[in-house]
Amino acid sequence: MSDALPIEAEVARVRRFLVLAPTAVSTALATLEMRRILDVKGMTVPAWAMVVLFCLCFGWIALWFWTSVAGFLHLLFRRRLPGLMWPEGPEPLRSRTAVVMPIHNEDPAAVFAHLQAVYESVAATGQLGQFEFYVLSDSTRAEAWVGEELAWADLCRRVNGQGRIFYRRRHQNTGKKAGNLQEFCERWGRRNDFMVVLDADSLMRGETLVTMARLMELNPQVGILQAPPLAVGRRTLFARLQQFAGRLYGPLISAGMAWWQLGESNYWGHNAIIRVKAFIEHCGLPVLPGEAPFGGHILSHDFVEAALMRRGGYQVWLVPELGGSYEQPPPELLAYAQRDRRWCQGNLQHMRLIAAGGLHPMSRGHFLMGVMSYLASPLLLAFLLMGLIAAAVDRTVQPDYFPDHRTLFPIWPVFDVAGALRLMAMSMGLLFVPKALALVLALLDGALARRMGGRLRLIAGVVFETLLTTLMAPVMMVFQSWFVVGTITGHRVSWTTQQREDEALPWAEAARRLWPHTILGAVLAWIAAQLSDDLLLWYAPIAGGLLWSIPLTVWTSCTGVADGLLLIPEETAPDPVLVRAKEIAASTKAHDVEDALDHVLTDVKAHAIHLALLEDQPGRPIGTLALASGRRKLLEGRTESLTTAERAAVLLDARTLSDARILCARRPGPAEVRS
Repeated sequence: MSDALPIEAEVARVRRFLVLAPTAVSTALATLEMRRILDVKGMTVPAWAMVVLFCLCFGWIALWFWTSVAGFLHLLFRRRLPGLMWPEGPEPLRSRTAVVMPIHNEDPAAVFAHLQAVYESVAATGQLGQFEFYVLSDSTRAEAWVGEELAWADLCRRVNGQGRIFYRRRHQNTGKKAGNLQEFCERWGRRNDFMVVLDADSLMRGETLVTMARLMELNPQVGILQAPPLAVGRRTLFARLQQFAGRLYGPLISAGMAWWQLGESNYWGHNAIIRVKAFIEHCGLPVLPGEAPFGGHILSHDFVEAALMRRGGYQVWLVPELGGSYEQPPPELLAYAQRDRRWCQGNLQHMRLIAAGGLHPMSRGHFLMGVMSYLASPLLLAFLLMGLIAAAVDRTVQPDYFPDHRTLFPIWPVFDVAGALRLMAMSMGLLFVPKALALVLALLDGALARRMGGRLRLIAGVVFETLLTTLMAPVMMVFQSWFVVGTITGHRVSWTTQQREDEALPWAEAARRLWPHTILGAVLAWIAAQLSDDLLLWYAPIAGGLLWSIPLTVWTSCTGVADGLLLIPEETAPDPVLVRAKEIAASTKAHDVEDALDHVLTDVKAHAIHLALLEDQPGRPIGTLALASGRRKLLEGRTESLTTAERAAVLLDARTLSDARILCARRPGPAEVRS
């Protein structure tokens, strides 16, 4: 597959220069200014360390600032990205697309409610015949497994989806989600031209799926096409902060990234369409040599698959114009941090891949950005600590420069107040001007502003969101710093199910997880106060956020807080696919499976569905010691003595389950025994 046309490649070079050059220049100027401010009677070691750390942190936020500026201009003039052919009108699809949803110990009722809403939305386009739907289960809990089977059967019955909606559970979870998708592609992928990957909490409008398939048909050079998902559907204050920020600021960032990355964009692992043949041929993931956390299976597989697709000659596009793509955010800060822990290890693994042969420079850049998204936190924390150390060193070495009245900037013996204020204003501008640009775009769009509560409420929401996220940012900074340290020192991350439901966080749990943050905030505040009362003012946002981390985390996990603010269009005028998913979840009877084995043996429907799916899925482990001992105990009526391994083994063996079912039917019930 050939690269982009020469004119498109030239456009890409110009656009990248227009973003990266201002990033480099502004970073260099700010770093020189920082060095000038610190360079009083010679640079100390802590001062040089501060300059280096400042350069790295400033460069990172400068990149996103200039990306936001590009996104603002792109959205303001609303021009389509060059290099992609768009359909001129509705035409029947010629291709076949598989919609695949990998799941792992999720709530079956919620998963299949989402899938039904997507299925019905595709059917409403008249193009359902060109789509197939696959639920790819990696669930390890037997109760979730059996519940999924029952929910799948009910869904097929409700929408008459037999032969179009498929369910498969893997019995060995090799490679986690990436391995799940790889097995699907190897066994069933060639039935379809494209596949759309959804997460368990994903929702996509049918028109969006059809448009994505048409784009892939019209652009054979494209291997992956990413539709940016919007966070929706949760009611806790923390989740609504994410939803509001994602809806207001997210399009600005996505448009900016797409503007300068063009056909060398990235893939986010879900809500994207993939060319199956190219994926099979080029995107096989390596198993990294060595032990976890840096070795073994790749956790953040999406970045790597995008890089391999680009190395294979195919383009990867982020398409902000595509709407109707949704996901659900974590409901509270600790759940957000738990998800971040896994992403941290996965992104840090990419350090071993940056120098891999044959990669496009932009792919290496994506790896670096992924690594930096987590290294930025410990670098910023180190910068803050180094500032205190530098102040203490100066006070010890040159005490004469610290008079009793204490100056505003006691860290340096002689200080350019105007220069420091300019540098601080520049740094704050990089952080907050993108928010202002996004707000301007929303205010200019009267319809959008009305759907977000009106212009005054929208402005109040931005102020409220900025204040709260400023307080919570130090908490995540410490979490991410700890995650980086843990990964470097060899701590392995566990693959756990994400919390998806709104639930207030108990005070005890918040205190258990956040007491180190509170102590660190108190220590920072105390040290700063010892050096200068005015220095304490500069560290107050960081120390204050850490000191208030426990009550802030509990408060933002509650629902019904500030409901009049942080409104998004998907709440005031929701997409039909969101409404339908909620209706299905509310009206569908959940299958409460307390004991998977007992349910399969005593429920006729569950027994029939389970055995039918076992017969349809070869490759199950049989003949193990666990199966032999489990079969003996089960047929002897000693079900309560089965171990976890034995239960799993007999649930995989159709003959044992059939024999046990017959015995259960013959065995007298409790009433017969009493008589």
